[in-house]
Amino acid sequence: MQSRLSNMNTRDLSYFRILVEKRNYTEVAEMFSVSQPTITQAVKRLEKEFDSKLVHVDRVHQKTEITRSGYLLYEKSKVIQKNIDLARKEIKASDSEKIKFGLPPIIGTLYFPQVVQKLAQESLFQKLQISESGSSELLNELDNGNVDIAVIATIKPIQNPKYEVEYLGSRPFSVIVSAKNPLSKSTKPVDFRDLMAERFIRLTGKYIHSQMLEDYCKYYEIEPEVVYDTPDISWFKSLIRANVGIGILVRDEVGEYDRDLVCLDIANPLPESFNISVVRRKSYILKPDEQKLVDILQRMNIKNTNGGYY
Repeated sequence: MQSRLSNMNTRDLSYFRILVEKRNYTEVAEMFSVSQPTITQAVKRLEKEFDSKLVHVDRVHQKTEITRSGYLLYEKSKVIQKNIDLARKEIKASDSEKIKFGLPPIIGTLYFPQVVQKLAQESLFQKLQISESGSSELLNELDNGNVDIAVIATIKPIQNPKYEVEYLGSRPFSVIVSAKNPLSKSTKPVDFRDLMAERFIRLTGKYIHSQMLEDYCKYYEIEPEVVYDTPDISWFKSLIRANVGIGILVRDEVGEYDRDLVCLDIANPLPESFNISVVRRKSYILKPDEQKLVDILQRMNIKNTNGGYY
């Protein structure tokens, strides 16, 4: 199919893709501001190209039916269109000095300050067009070309062939409790099974912590009592500090000024932690400044959060 697609009019594919979705030649023609015969001829060209019937028009029942071959081409056409859209974005931005960079809030607070001074010295910091969002959202932004390079946190190392990944390191999750909570007196790592009776504050939205909580609860077949969901990390800490509930948080996020909060190690077998990587699309060709950015980001010391440059 690849050799045939190289000779194909992508506009025909666009017409066909919408026809599969709308099942109406007239609607497709109106959407693209062309005549209905234009859509008909596009379908015929595709059928000739693939030597297969793609669309069957039942004139008796006034129905447009898509054949199995048609559905196969439809699925491939979506991938083709996505790649074309991505190519347009990359080519349009090729002469720009801006670097489309993704940065999750926690990483931006804890680790990114280590390299800000160096980025400024290299005249890169002012070129960053930063998208601040959660890691899962930033992976989507990478896929659609709105971000070209991102620092991503995942609960397991990224192993996806479509990404170029530079692994920086990992940090542990902890159970966070108020100093008023009896659990705060524990000197041993806490077993997640012992938390069945506890109320949870769940960090949601941009963060991967909710997935971590879900995985542990699923592993031990625990149904947690979630008393509050929040995407605001300050409010999350405040509720735990007030002993409204307990929560899960990457350990580094609890600092020396977080009085009345206690971190408890988790004594459980799941291989999950706060894994941090520099990620970009494997198909993306870095500009010189972007390569400099990647090189500097690789020097972040994930175990150090004091803002010093290494």
